[in-house]
Amino acid sequence: MKIELAENQYEITLGQYQEVMKLADRKDLDVFDFSKRKVKIFTGLNYKQISLMKYSDLEDMIHTIDKALNTEVEFQDRFEMSGVEFGFIPNFDDIKAKEYFDLSTYDTEVETLHKLMAILFRPIKDKSLGNYEIKNYQGTKEWSEAMRKMPLNIVNGALVFFLNLANDCKNYTQRYMQEEQEKVKQESTLKSGDGMQRFTEWRRGKSGGSII
Repeated sequence: MKIELAENQYEITLGQYQEVMKLADRKDLDVFDFSKRKVKIFTGLNYKQISLMKYSDLEDMIHTIDKALNTEVEFQDRFEMSGVEFGFIPNFDDIKAKEYFDLSTYDTEVETLHKLMAILFRPIKDKSLGNYEIKNYQGTKEWSEAMRKMPLNIVNGALVFFLNLANDCKNYTQRYMQEEQEKVKQESTLKSGDGMQRFTEWRRGKSGGSII
């Protein structure tokens, strides 16, 4: 029986990656149980078939899977899945409140990556001169489960881009908040100084020009 294994992240789905990460979090599996389950995720072989194979073959499979999971990726703003072309949010300056809130909610936790991808990528509805528009955001319900089948290289490329953008936004927000706090402090100081000046003038007037 010929078994084909993924050679790069393009041949691995997000759903498979999520299953492997669940395995990695389990504390009740020994090395063999973990290896069997990992191979099953990527080959479809049952546990009996895996248990009867040569140990060297099992070891080679694990090595091939790990190598594929760690291949380098680049950001791609479009991909096709099940006959539908999806595009990454083309302009974050125009992001809507609901999109922003949901992006902040789901963050980059592995178990909710399919929901995050359903926000970042949506079906393309129009293309012109190399640009594109995606469908309006209606929540994650429609496409989140489908996103479990998207190629892992698209996911990881998008995460790198998104995290860099999020860090830029965070730094901008922090600078903005610091600037606003400084403005508030300055305005407060000016107001306090103005009030003190008026109070001093009033005291001088009451005391005939001297400060009591």
